Amino acid sequence: MSMCGVEERLLGGNNAEEVVRVGDEVRRSRGPGFAGDVLRYLESVGFGYAPRYLGVDDRGRDVLSYIPGRTTDHPAQRAEGAYAHAGKMLRELHDTTAGHPLAGGHECVVHGDAGPFNTIFQEGLPVAFIDWAGCHPGAALDDLGYMAWTWCIQTLGNVPIEDQAAHLRELRDAYGNVSPKSLLDAMVEQQTRIVELETANLTNPALSPTRLAHARRAIAWAESDRALVHEHRAMLLK
Repeated sequence: MSMCGVEERLLGGNNAEEVVRVGDEVRRSRGPGFAGDVLRYLESVGFGYAPRYLGVDDRGRDVLSYIPGRTTDHPAQRAEGAYAHAGKMLRELHDTTAGHPLAGGHECVVHGDAGPFNTIFQEGLPVAFIDWAGCHPGAALDDLGYMAWTWCIQTLGNVPIEDQAAHLRELRDAYGNVSPKSLLDAMVEQQTRIVELETANLTNPALSPTRLAHARRAIAWAESDRALVHEHRAMLLK
């Protein structure tokens, strides 16, 4: 891969050490080879909601196609129909990988972190999932539960609980074939998973102060959203 071109640093997540844009490419610290295999397969079958994997550059970084747009962190930044479209995108990923060797005997390949912070939007509508470093063989309901939580439940931002419930129904109905109770239970399981994972990280001496600060924020985020789900369970089940 050529190294020509001006590098523009992009705001990455908590997994990649380096994420830069060079023209119509994104280059990031090398991730698991499995993610590259998944992205190649998705491209081969015409799955349109992911970047293309272009290989490795001269500095050992993964190279992916750049998808213009932005991420979102509040419903006000999303257009009508955004939640339904997100549910359909995730369902297509699960259906496309169900039974494939990449699923490794599990139900399908899951993205693993398909929050709105890892989704590119154009004109308020989701167009692609990014940051595939955490994709793995798994259960579709776990992936959907995480998406439903991170897209629809929000203790910050002054989002009325009625709106949160409506967003959850929209996403759930568009994904299809999942009961309200099953999805709500899956959301709580994912919130609890984050609390337990990040609590364990707090005692890891190898983690940097920046990563430890992220762990504390993640625990507070998951705990507060889990409490909201418990408080408004009846409304969220509608």
